[in-house]
Amino acid sequence: MSFKAKICFELSKFLMPPPPEKTIDYGAYDAWRSESLSKSWKAFSNTALENKNILDFGCGDGQLSFFLASQGATRITGVDINQQAIDNANNKLKLLEIPKGTEINFKKSHTEKLPFDDNSFDLIVAFDCMEHIMMPGEILKEWYRVLKPGGKCLVEWYPYKGPWGPHMEALIPIPWAHVIFGEEAMFRAAERIYDLPEFIPRHWDLDENGNKKPNKWKAWSSFEEQKYINKLDISTFRQLCHEAGLNIDRLEHHSFSGSTIRQLAGKILMNLPFVGEYFISYTIIELRKP
Repeated sequence: MSFKAKICFELSKFLMPPPPEKTIDYGAYDAWRSESLSKSWKAFSNTALENKNILDFGCGDGQLSFFLASQGATRITGVDINQQAIDNANNKLKLLEIPKGTEINFKKSHTEKLPFDDNSFDLIVAFDCMEHIMMPGEILKEWYRVLKPGGKCLVEWYPYKGPWGPHMEALIPIPWAHVIFGEEAMFRAAERIYDLPEFIPRHWDLDENGNKKPNKWKAWSSFEEQKYINKLDISTFRQLCHEAGLNIDRLEHHSFSGSTIRQLAGKILMNLPFVGEYFISYTIIELRKP
């Protein structure tokens, strides 16, 4: 293990907080996810849902689709590349009471192409998934293809350069660890953290019998190998949207949450030249097909 990896490991072990309930209990996670998405939707308007055929891209277990249905959406199709997530969403669909006249469908998709005809949707919603699209250029072109002229994409995105861009805080609770230590050191530290007796596995690290899964971190040394984070930055995102033919009508940056002082500091820092993007926690985006 390199010196950087050792420092990352020791610091992560020292800073490791008790895991929040949402990460160790799926029921708590499901409730938290639904509440989180409802807060995220406040950046947009329910009028965007009226009489629209909606694609919930990266739908996961369907929480956003069900929330949008409660807000007046009447025709929603959710897609995800994870078959287990689609199965979970369909199982929920059988149990939940959906508003009368509302149609919801869930369908497995692919990493490069959407299983729909051209000009199929009025609206695409994509929350917390842009950073996980390993071929973002191809998918943006697919969004353009399946959108009707004038159709929109509403996106909540956590860019890679931000403090928690790697999405590894369950094992590496250090902001900007990818900048300070680098990918290889983070993966080697995560490998050791995962095997610690005191590490409490998250619900996604448990098999169907509730046992801790084998240490997956041993197989990876980079995000390219992991195929979970795409390292997309804002300038590249702009370029890919242009190449796909999508107009950017809104690109709204948000920095730190918390106290008024923290929020003010974040606003100042994220507007600095050259380094500002490292202080952007998430962005709110509206794309439009001309």
